[in-house]
This record gives sequence, C-alpha cells and structure tokens, in this order.
Amino acid sequence: MDTWQTYADRLDAQMRAADAQLDELEAGARARDAQTEMDEISGLRERRDRVRQQVADARREAQDDSEVLRSRVDQDWSAFRRSVADAHNRYTDWDAARERRFYARLDQADAVVREEVAAEDELAARASARIAGARDELRDRAAEARRKYDAWRERQEDQVRRRALDDAALELEEASHRYASALADVQRGSQARGE
Repeated sequence: MDTWQTYADRLDAQMRAADAQLDELEAGARARDAQTEMDEISGLRERRDRVRQQVADARREAQDDSEVLRSRVDQDWSAFRRSVADAHNRYTDWDAARERRFYARLDQADAVVREEVAAEDELAARASARIAGARDELRDRAAEARRKYDAWRERQEDQVRRRALDDAALELEEASHRYASALADVQRGSQARGE
C-alpha cells in the first residue's frame, strides 16, 4: 500500500480534476441561467470541501488508524465523484468534444496500463535474473564445497585440503546469504507494490 502522503497527493490531483468538471458545469448553468443547477453545483462544492478537510485534518494529525480514515475518505470521495458524474450527465450533452475527451481518457488509461505492465515485466525479469544468478552461485558453491569435503575426507590430516574446505564452507555460507537476500528483496518489493 502507498503511504498516507502519497494517497493524499493522489486525491488532491483527483480533486483538481473534479474542480475542472464543476467549473464546466457551473459555466453551462450560468449560460442557461439555471439556478437549480447552480444550487446543486454549490452543494457538490461543499461536499468536495468536506472531503478536502478530512484529508487536511489527517495530514496534520498522526493517524493511528489510517486504514479506517482512508476507508471513510474513499467512501465520501466515491459518493462525491458519483454525484458529480450524475450532474455532469444530466446537464451536459454528449457532444463530439465530450466524446473526444472520453476517448482520450480511454487511450490514456490504456497507455498507463501498458506502461505499468511493461515496468512490472522488467522488474520481474530483473528479479528473476537476480534470483537465478544467486541460485546458480549457491548450487556451484555447494558442489565445490562437496568436492572439497570429499577431498578432505580422504586425507583428513592434509592442512591444505583442510584450509580449502574451510574456505569452501565460508563461500557456501556467503552464497546462501546472497540468495536469501535476493529473495527477501523481491518479496519486499512485491509487498511494497501491494501484490
């Protein structure tokens, strides 16, 4: 999961986009001199301000229960966005410009998904290569340690072979640590991305 700060920044950006929609609705309502629409838009701005205040309060205070707060903000924000969309649908015609904006958003969403998939694939390939390299090194060090142990076993009194066996044991231990570290890094990365 992302941090509260990252979440709040993302929500602020979404609020700016909602502000643009509200401005568009308000301009249309003024042009039509539609007081009912203006009143509804004012109510939507008040709801937006309440969500904005929740986020501001959470930024000021250290929240022990940030998941509960995030859930409440998400619910309020989702309800607000749905209300804005409903108002937008009622008061805005589905014209060529709106259709172009819709398709532009779809294209943008598709591009973001493609970029993320590519980034995840690259990350997975790097992680896989790192783990495979550490695993191969561990396998090679284990085989070398086994050979040195067998050589030492034949002549236990041979100090050169004893030293080689000690070195092999240390190299095997280091390779095991590197393999465990590579796995732990990949797992931490997966947890950080919320997988």
